[in-house]
Formats: sequence, C-alpha cells, structure tokens
Amino acid sequence: MRNLGRGSRTAFAVTGIPGGTDDVEAALLRTRLIEAAKEFSGRGGPRPLTVTVTNQPPGTAESGPRAGPTAETEAEAEAEAGPDEPSIAERARRFTATPPLYTFDRLVLPDRTLDQLLRAVHTVEQRRVLFDEWGLREIQPHPGSAINLEGAPGTGKTLAAHALAHRLGRPLIQARASQLESKYHGEGPKNLAALFHAAREQGAVLFLDEADALMSSRFETTTHGSEHAVNAMRSEMLTALDSHEGLVVLATNLVTSYDTAFDSRVWHVRFPAPDEAARAGIWRRHLPEALPLAEDVSPEGLAGVDEVTGRDIRRAVIDAAAEVLRTGRPRVRQADLLAAVERIKAGRPCRAAPTPMSISGGAG
Repeated sequence: MRNLGRGSRTAFAVTGIPGGTDDVEAALLRTRLIEAAKEFSGRGGPRPLTVTVTNQPPGTAESGPRAGPTAETEAEAEAEAGPDEPSIAERARRFTATPPLYTFDRLVLPDRTLDQLLRAVHTVEQRRVLFDEWGLREIQPHPGSAINLEGAPGTGKTLAAHALAHRLGRPLIQARASQLESKYHGEGPKNLAALFHAAREQGAVLFLDEADALMSSRFETTTHGSEHAVNAMRSEMLTALDSHEGLVVLATNLVTSYDTAFDSRVWHVRFPAPDEAARAGIWRRHLPEALPLAEDVSPEGLAGVDEVTGRDIRRAVIDAAAEVLRTGRPRVRQADLLAAVERIKAGRPCRAAPTPMSISGGAG
C-alpha cells in the first residue's frame, strides 16, 4: 500500500468508483467503507484513521484550491437546477396501495420471531385504547409503529410485510429506497415525504425494502452533492418515523450499517435461515392441493436438503411442476422436487471477488 500517513495519522485512499455510477449507490459505498474503518478502529486499530473515497485517478492532487469546477461538480450543479417541482401531494399520487398477497398462515417462523411480529402489530390494532382511552398519547403524541425485519434474502421478510397488512385489514404500499432518489439532488427527501403522505392518505401499511440505504450512519462531513442528498434523506426518515401514526415495515440484509438514532424508533425482528423443521413446514405450505403429486412426495424428506430458503422452495415447486408438464408426465414426484431444488442451488451465482480498486495507505 502507498503510504499516505501524516504524523501519527493513518490514511487510506480508495479510488476507482466509476464516474457514471448512480449517486446513491456511490454514497452508500462510501458509507459502508467508512463504517468498516470505524469498526476496525474500535477494535484497537490505529487512531485516528482517515478514509477517503473518490473517483479521482491515483496520483491526482486533491488538496488546495481547484482551478475550476470538475465535471462531477458541474453535473451536480446542473442536477440541482431542476424544473418546477410538483407538490408533496402530487408526488404522493405516484405511490398506489394494493391489497396484501399473503396471510400469517403462509409464514413459517420460529415462535419467538412470530411473537415479536404479533406484539408489534398489536400496538397498532389497540391504538385507540392504549393512546386515547389509557392516555398514552400524552407521552407519545404520534403513536406509530415501525418494524425492522432483518435477515438473509428469501427468509420471508416480504411475505411477513404482506401478512402484517392483511392482519390489520389494510392495503400495502411497497417501495425500495433506490426508487425514491432522483437525478435532481434534493428530490429524494421530498419523494420520501410523499411516500409517507401517500400511506396516510390511503390508510396503508408502508413497506420499505433496502431500508439500510435510508437508515445507515450519516456522513459526518460531506464533500459531494450525493453525500448531502443521502444525509438529507436520512434526516427526513427520522422525522417521518417520529410523526407517522401508521405501521411502517422495513426490511434489510445489512442491519449492522444502521445509524443508532434509529434503534429507539423501530422494533428489530430477526428472520433466521430455516432449520429442518421449518423447511418441512415451508414445503407443506408450498404444495397446493390442486397440484398433482405422486404418493412418494414427503415434505419431511424434502426438508433434508439444507441451505435453502422459502424463496428457493417456492421456485423449486414451480420449476418441478413446469418440468413435469413439459415432459408430459401426470404427477410431480419426490425426485422431481429434489432435482429442482438441487438445480436452484447449483444455479446460484458464484460470488466472485469485486473488481479491484486502487487502495493505498500506511502508518505514518
């Protein structure tokens, strides 16, 4: 590594973010690198530790006055000078609530996880008694409820969001954090405010996927327009959670990146990978009565295939049924289901090492 140390300070310079990368994605990369550096320092690493993330080529001088605006700052300034903006109510029309697709009967979860979900939704169900009749609104003027579902992909987080909305008899508005950002800096917080407005107006449960993009630690210092935009989004998220009175369901695979400011505002519910007993239950719920099954099909036998999630099992059932129909056979056998789930496991992409970035650093 190239030595960038100054005195007792240790510095790491990370370069190589492509210039055309989406601003939010680039800002999230900076956040996660900086968080990793903080964690490293907290375990006894060098102090202070400076991390610089840029798409300037290695060797480019980054200090001192600049001769003029770079292409990046010019693009940001152009983006900020957007056209006349729609109102929050007009933006809210972009978000439409739909009926939930799943119920709690479809969920196969450990008792502890299920109990946590039911406790959180109970607060919403009994809001009138708790906050109006029993006076709790005096200490919590806006009695909303936010549930953060954390776990690996395919463990049932989206299904649970639909089940919670169904339990409350409410429609569901589903959005991803990446859908809220705009090429015009400053639009993201307004889109987020519009999303919460839409949930209030439509009486809907709000389901935000990829929530870590909105709830990660804010940048302590900002040098790019995109970092200002991400900080503004996170500030708006805090404000929205404090004032919203409906149910907000968040989902993430990266809960460790959350800002601690959100911890007191959400119920954290962990979704573990299914064990063998849970897999058997998931297999049973994914074999419809109308599906022509052979007598040898056994959910308990299928559950012996490990390292699969509910999403994998759903895909395997559909794949096996399609293959049986394609080959003209009358029934789906155990062997068809086993072959399908093994194809899905074998077809998972190999997680190759990321494209190397130029990284330099060293102790002073």
